[in-house]
Order: sequence, then C-alpha cells, then structure tokens
Amino acid sequence: MNDARMMRLVEQAFDYRGHVTIERYDGSKLVGFIYDRGASHIEMFDEHATRRIVVALDDIANITLSGEDIAAKSQRGWERRRDRLESRDTSAWGDWEERPTLILVALPIELRGIAPALGSTVHGTSATGRVGGTRVVARAVGVGGGAAHVVAEEHPRFVISCGFAGALDGALAPGDLVLASSVRDESGDTVIARESVLDVARRTLTNKRVAEGELLCATRIAAKRDDKHALARPGRLAVDLESWAAARAAERARIPWLAIRVILDPLDIDLPTFAGEVRSDYGVSVLRHALRGPSAIVELARLSVRTAVALGSLRQAMQELVPVLGRVEAGEVRT
Repeated sequence: MNDARMMRLVEQAFDYRGHVTIERYDGSKLVGFIYDRGASHIEMFDEHATRRIVVALDDIANITLSGEDIAAKSQRGWERRRDRLESRDTSAWGDWEERPTLILVALPIELRGIAPALGSTVHGTSATGRVGGTRVVARAVGVGGGAAHVVAEEHPRFVISCGFAGALDGALAPGDLVLASSVRDESGDTVIARESVLDVARRTLTNKRVAEGELLCATRIAAKRDDKHALARPGRLAVDLESWAAARAAERARIPWLAIRVILDPLDIDLPTFAGEVRSDYGVSVLRHALRGPSAIVELARLSVRTAVALGSLRQAMQELVPVLGRVEAGEVRT
C-alpha cells in the first residue's frame, strides 16, 4: 500500500467514533478504537478497552471501519426525539443545558465510593444523580481505556477523571489529592488543563491536602516502589492508567475537563503483588493473598485502611466540585 493511501486510512480511522479492524501483513487482525497516531504508528485500545496497543504503520495492510459510530447513532436518536432534523450549525450534542456532567473512574470500588456524593446508588457500571440542578453520570470504564466511547455516548458538558493514583512525590500521603495541571502519557504526549478550570477547582476544594502538578498516565500499574521511583520527575506528582484517555477524549470533543486523583499508595510503599495485575474484580486475588499467612493479612489490612482514607477524601472532593463544575462551560462558571 502506498504511503498516501495509508495516511488517508489512518486519518479516517482516527476521526471515526467507533471500532475499526486493523489487518496486518502477517494475517492477524486487531479490533479496537484508535485514539492517537504518529508518523510511524497508531495507538489504539482493544475492543474491550482493557489494554493499549501500538501498531507500526509498516505492519498494516488495511484498515476498515467495522464498528458502529456511537456518536452518529446518538445524533440520530436525538433527532428522532426532537422530531426534526437538527440544523447543520447546531451542535450534534444538543443544548448545553441538557448535557450531563460526566465522571469517569476505572474501578467499581471507585464508583461505589463517589456514588453517595451524587445522591445515587450504583447500577452495574454506572451511577446517575442530580447535583445542583445538573444531571450527573458516573461511569466505571475499566483500567486504561473506554473514555472516548463513554464521552461519545453521554455527550457531557464537562468531564471529570478521578480515582486512585500512586504517588511519585515523597511528600504525598494516602488521601492526598492531586489536581492535574497537565496529563502526560508514556510517549510524551501532554494535554494541558485549562487554567480557568483549575482556578475554579482551587477555589472550591476545602481539603488542605491538595497538590497541583503533572499526572503521568502509564500503560501498566506501578505497584512497587522501584517502579514509582523510575517514573518520578520534578513536578510529576502521581501515576494512573486512565486520565490521559479521558482528557484526550474531552479535548477532541472540545469540552472542559478536570483530572483529580487521590493517593492510594505513597512513593515508598509497595502494593500487594496482585494489585499489579489489571483486573475488573480483585476478590479472588485478595482471598488468595490472605491465605499466604499473617504477614499477607497485615498487608491487606493496611491497604484496606489506605483505601478507606482515599475514598473518603475523594468523596468529599466530589461533593464540593461537582455542583460547581456542572456550571462550567468553556472554562467559565455559569451563575
């Protein structure tokens, strides 16, 4: 395939809001969502949004738009509900007042932790509520992906990425909040937070244990202290697996966003071995770890305490932020 045709296919797939199928010269196929591309590669989430994949352009024989365009489907539904076609000058996402604030977390335990702040209970992988007159939708999207699809489905007015993080600064303790001034992925791509949104968050949060700086989004869990020390840089405060995808999806949709994480494990604390594995449910792994003996049980007890502290801090932050951020449009607060 010539380079010009390949670049056209890549750009078409990058702009598409559904799954694509990558056919490689070795005969294998990959199905997923392309969230970024470079001069020599594409980056995608697999179809289950559980892992990131980097594919060299030289390995690609063809790209087909094999999945449904979720945002286009939602637009058609919107038009049917309005019983008329939208003007071409009207946003496909409808009026600002009708759109929800979207909160994205990775894990069910994080979703259960913030649901009370929304006056809601969890149903499956989502929780909905109304805060300060604004509809709020919280979704657990899995570790490392899913944000782009959910943003396309929900058509939010604002995106909040929140949840647990590992500290990359020795001064941070469990329960401390990290307000991301920027989010960087492992390839070095950076999304800068809007200063006006950060200023709203600074003025709103009453928790004195708030640090502001860069958040690194990794492709694997930094469970051990050596892993975290290897990622630490001046000004880089914490590491997670989800916030870059959420920030990138919000930027592409031209809507404001905020990434706020709560520290679960300090820089010099190791997580249990099972916590380094990407899972939607850790119940069986916790039980197996406990069967290793008294020291493992103590380790789990300490993790449980840190988790409770972190969730309490995160819940308080959401109670304070959600009513205010629901009035933010393009970095301005509506009164």
